Amino acid sequence: MSSFLFSKLLISLFIPSTLLWLLLLLAAICWLLGRAYLAKSLVFISLLLALVFSLGPLSGKMLRFFETQYPAMHVLPADTDLIVVLGCLHYVDKTQPLSSQVLPCATVKLVEAIRLWRQHPESQILLSGGDVEASGVEHADMLAKLAISLGVPDSHLLRSYHNLNTAAEAQTVAGSYRGKNIVLVTQAAHMPRAMWLFQQQGLKVTAAPSYYQVRNWQAPLSWRAFIPKFSNIAKADTAIYEALANLWLHARVSLSSSE
Repeated sequence: MSSFLFSKLLISLFIPSTLLWLLLLLAAICWLLGRAYLAKSLVFISLLLALVFSLGPLSGKMLRFFETQYPAMHVLPADTDLIVVLGCLHYVDKTQPLSSQVLPCATVKLVEAIRLWRQHPESQILLSGGDVEASGVEHADMLAKLAISLGVPDSHLLRSYHNLNTAAEAQTVAGSYRGKNIVLVTQAAHMPRAMWLFQQQGLKVTAAPSYYQVRNWQAPLSWRAFIPKFSNIAKADTAIYEALANLWLHARVSLSSSE
C-alpha cells in the first residue's frame, strides 16, 4: 500500500461519520461479549457525537475556518497565464446530460474557471484528473467536454491525467509551467492545503476558491439552524479531514527535513 493510500485510510478512520460507525460496531461486539454496560456507553457516546456534529452552527464554523482562509476571486489578474482546475469525480451515464455526469464538486469549479477565463480568454485552462472511478473516460477529458459545450475552444484547454493527489498535481504543473502566473481553482476547504503544496514547488500561484459548502454565514441564526441534519455531519467530515490531512502533510515535511 502506498504512503498516500495509507495516510488517506488512516485519516478517514477519524472523520465523524466513520468514527460513529466504528463506535456502534464496537458497541455491538461488546454486547455480544457480555459487556452490556460498555456497549451502552459506546452507543450513548456515538449518539451524542452524532447530535453534536449534526448541528449546523458547530459543523459550519469548523468548515468555515478552512473556507475563509483565501478570499474569493472576482476579477482574474490580467497577467494570468494558466488557470488550473483540480478535479473531483464523474460517472458515465448517457441517459443523463453531461452536466449531471460530472459531480457538483467538479462542475462548480469548472464553471468558476470558465467565468474567470472569459475575463482574459488569452489564458489557458488546465484540467486535472484521471479515471479514478474506472468509468472508461479520463476525468480531465470529461471536464473538457463540458467546458467545450459551454463555449471554451479546445485550443485553450490543457489536460493532466494520472495524478493521484494534489501533491502529484503540483509536481506535474511545476514540471511544465514553472515561472508562469497561475490561478488555482479548487474547493474552498481544500484551498489552504492545495496552495501550500503548489507553493512548495516554487510556483507563482493565486487562489480562486470555489464550491463553498458553508453559505450565507452572515445571516442571523434561526431556530432551524439547530435542527440536526446528516448534511452537517458531512461538513464536519470535510473540516476534520482537512485538519488531519494538513497535520499529516506538515509532519511528513518536518520529518523529512530533519533527516
